[in-house]
Amino acid sequence: MRDLSSTVLRSTALIAATALSTGLLGACTDTAESDDPEDSVFVEDGKADDFFSTSAVEYLLEGKSTVVLDASYATRTQAERDAAAKKLVGLKQVAIAWFVTQYLVDKEHDSANAGFGGFGGMAKGGAWSDLGITARADKLTYDFTFKQLAAGGKNLTSKLPLRIVGGKQVFDLEIGRPTNEEMNKLETNGEWYRNAPWTSWNPANATEAQKEKVTFGISREKASTDGFFDLARLTADGTLDIDVHFGWDYHSEYHLKHSKSFMTWLKGQGFSSPVATWDALTHTSGAFKRTVKADTRTINVEVRIFFGKPGTATDPDTDAGGIVLENEAKKSLATRDVVVYSGHSGPFYGFALANWKKTSEGDLDDAEMRVIDMPADRYQVVLAEGCDTYQIGEAFKENPKKAGKNIDVITTTSFSNASSPAAVQSFVAALLARDTTNRLRPQPVSQLLTKLDSESWGFTTLYGMHGIDDNPKLVPFANRTNFGKACSANSDCGGPGNLCVSAAGGKKCTAACTDTAGCGTGYSCKAVASSSTSTIYGKACAKN
Repeated sequence: MRDLSSTVLRSTALIAATALSTGLLGACTDTAESDDPEDSVFVEDGKADDFFSTSAVEYLLEGKSTVVLDASYATRTQAERDAAAKKLVGLKQVAIAWFVTQYLVDKEHDSANAGFGGFGGMAKGGAWSDLGITARADKLTYDFTFKQLAAGGKNLTSKLPLRIVGGKQVFDLEIGRPTNEEMNKLETNGEWYRNAPWTSWNPANATEAQKEKVTFGISREKASTDGFFDLARLTADGTLDIDVHFGWDYHSEYHLKHSKSFMTWLKGQGFSSPVATWDALTHTSGAFKRTVKADTRTINVEVRIFFGKPGTATDPDTDAGGIVLENEAKKSLATRDVVVYSGHSGPFYGFALANWKKTSEGDLDDAEMRVIDMPADRYQVVLAEGCDTYQIGEAFKENPKKAGKNIDVITTTSFSNASSPAAVQSFVAALLARDTTNRLRPQPVSQLLTKLDSESWGFTTLYGMHGIDDNPKLVPFANRTNFGKACSANSDCGGPGNLCVSAAGGKKCTAACTDTAGCGTGYSCKAVASSSTSTIYGKACAKN
């Protein structure tokens, strides 16, 4: 069971935080807001400064650390000692990530370690490597060099107490020193770091024997480029199915209020409801349905809503209800195209679906996400809308069914606002953005992330997406064969996202892009603007 904070945030007080790189993404209403201007012109290189931005970046952390084998290994073979040391180094990496997160993560005012760090960042659980593991003469002590990823705002390094060593920026941090026996305790809900003094870590409150100083080098990781959700793949079977899970909320029963509000919003977006009223809505009610066009095809869109409802099979206060809620979430991840979670979360944790104050059931931890059943050959999108969900992205990518592919995960690196379902609605609206002919018009991921950041209402949430490197860089459904064809309007050029843009020699057909890699030989991705307003609104492939 977990005691969560009392403020209107989607975070846990027992669990620390992580970070992630973010992009931007905007939601559109029912039809025409995703239309592109008809007076588009290419913008010359160097004149679009600061137009595209991200709210967070990833950082590479490097340092040296040590592990010491138990005394019983003194009489073991060298091979046995090396194998044990390698395992122990992996456990020490988990510990380093935990304490880095405790330092970087934003704290709530009533947190036990509110005065320790708090820079809006998190370590990326699982994203580490160890180099040069070497044994000392005593045969039991092993030194190793580590690399880990963390994420935070673009100004994170300006907040840290940095110094320069050998031309590199470094900072010192006192991390905890759990015993080997403790570090081996990683069973879900019984992990060592959920116990004092490691939880809510603050070295000022620890004994000298319980801590050690580590020097971390820090530098920016290579940034990813923008992309599109691959709607062509999401809709390939003729159906786009979306499951939305609202986690239990202690503050104001937002799992009830937001599910009701979201149901009303869906009906306003043209979805037919499986039940007449919210009171009749249960986890077995079925989907809200409507159709849209995807290029030349008619696509069925199905949205299902899950939440803890007192007095029903999903009663969040009971073990039985928690089990149903967790099983439904697992089923969603195993079968659906898009899975949304909106609720409490935290670093080294996952989805809090039920009332953790009354039941230990109904939680889906990041450790489970790494092994949960998911389709290996199908592309999926996950929105993890809660506080400090950054580490969830790596957990899903490490799942052997995904192996780093066929998965996009939107997460946060700080607090998110629990008082509104706006993030869920903006996300679904972005996936369903359409043009004036009611065709799906895929939007750059950057637009949505920007929209989500703007809806944080006082919090620096720092939304971002994992898995974007293999996303389409050319707008899905675009007709590439029309590139260079003379045109007078966007409709002359083919599919949604095809554009008619003024260039040397007159107006020519092209398509929206996010990176030159999507344009093909002979073309580059360049900024485009409306000639009447001189406003840059996106990018398109321009002939070199």
